[in-house]
Amino acid sequence: MSKILDDLITDDYLAWDQSLEKQTMKYLIQLSTESIDELVKNRTSLSKHDPNAFPCFKNEILNWKNILHHGYGFFIISGTSFDYFTKDEIKSIFIISSKILGDLLIQNIKNEKIVKIEDEGQSLKKGGRYHQTRDGGSYHTDSPHWKMVPDYVGLYCINPAIEGGTSKFVSAYTIHNTILKEDKDMLKLFYNKFYFDKRNEYSENESPTILEPIFEYNNGKLSIRYLRNYIDDGYKLQKLSLPESKIKALDYLEKTANKNAPDARIEWKGKSEELKETTNELFIIFALALVTAFLVLFVAFRMGFRIFF
Repeated sequence: MSKILDDLITDDYLAWDQSLEKQTMKYLIQLSTESIDELVKNRTSLSKHDPNAFPCFKNEILNWKNILHHGYGFFIISGTSFDYFTKDEIKSIFIISSKILGDLLIQNIKNEKIVKIEDEGQSLKKGGRYHQTRDGGSYHTDSPHWKMVPDYVGLYCINPAIEGGTSKFVSAYTIHNTILKEDKDMLKLFYNKFYFDKRNEYSENESPTILEPIFEYNNGKLSIRYLRNYIDDGYKLQKLSLPESKIKALDYLEKTANKNAPDARIEWKGKSEELKETTNELFIIFALALVTAFLVLFVAFRMGFRIFF
């Protein structure tokens, strides 16, 4: 078991709450005129996905990269930045932005680096992954069933859902603070290891599960991996019963996340005040996956793309 973070975190950049939602200047990007002009002028090069072809845009994204590590852990590029581009061109801008931030990672057994978020008729209850379903769900982190998880996740929303489709962010530091104050002994359980179902994303002769803790604290940073369905199904695959103590802990975590959510979460959807004048009502989200730790609930885009890096 890793060292337990047993101090309350008071840094507002880490343990933020709902008050951040109205301070959009801290996380919402409207690309500069210079970057937009550069992208328009060189639009025939967009499909090549070469960041070096767009030095002004590259520098602007690199400046915003600081907010991932030294700010609130996520930023959103407003759809109003893309009024002059087609959806295919915006997808290319999304890929270029991701390459500026890091190396794209393979996301599944098919070796895909760019995954489409679209209802494929699957469900979480039957082993599907979130991006293949129209399910809502609980607060979670992306790809908790991987041994090596991504540093960042990028989401490009093409068509916000008519109903639902709201992205909800909750700082895991805020949740961790709450648990520490309410039940320190319970908190220790989350530093123990849990089985996670790999959702059929494994090779022959490889285990269908991984065994990892929910919370880890290393080198002064808190990280979290969590998706309740994957844990429940992981134990079923191992033909094991979840210990009663862990069931109570997981129920407590779900309750705590949802109890804190109204005051601690940030919500974002394409049809917001900032995007009413946007032709395609789309947006791009970049966020830390686990490094500074947050829980997120992405509820059913009608269509979009996801990148890990």
